[in-house]
Amino acid sequence: MFKKIIVLTFFALMLTMHILAGDDQTAPKITTPAKITPTEIQWMDYDDGMALAKKENKHVFANFTAKWCGYCKKMNKTTFLDPDIVKILSESFISVKIDGDSRDTLNIDGYKITNRNLAKSEYGVGSYPTYWFLDDKGTKLGYIRGYQSKEQLFSYLKYVASREYEKTQEKPAPKASPGK
Repeated sequence: MFKKIIVLTFFALMLTMHILAGDDQTAPKITTPAKITPTEIQWMDYDDGMALAKKENKHVFANFTAKWCGYCKKMNKTTFLDPDIVKILSESFISVKIDGDSRDTLNIDGYKITNRNLAKSEYGVGSYPTYWFLDDKGTKLGYIRGYQSKEQLFSYLKYVASREYEKTQEKPAPKASPGK
């Protein structure tokens, strides 16, 4: 009996020392999860998206659409499912979707406006789809209309995301000096 107690004590002592020594083979490995890229575009309402863009200092990609719009449906089934498009939009933009026929009310910093009036009055949308590019403060940078292939849309997104537009903006002409 005494011999069994000594043997059990010995094994308990060895196990304790093994645990305290921190053997890497039995210790759980802690890994940092990889950044997960979404598989689809995370569309937001305009008012929520604009607030988030200011907070995160990101550009806004505004998708003006309508339920009856054929090219809008085609964009949803093709271009907007492309992994490169999803990736650049998720990394560099806040994506907002505005239904140009909706009478739902948005609250933009206390200013109330319907989706329909936003599309028509504020952005002059006359056909669908129309896509506006905005900076993080809501300044309108430009727009494109109609169906866009993956290659076409990606080139516009890359141009805006890289802030290339800042290099190509028109600069005021120098003042003319009085001639002789």
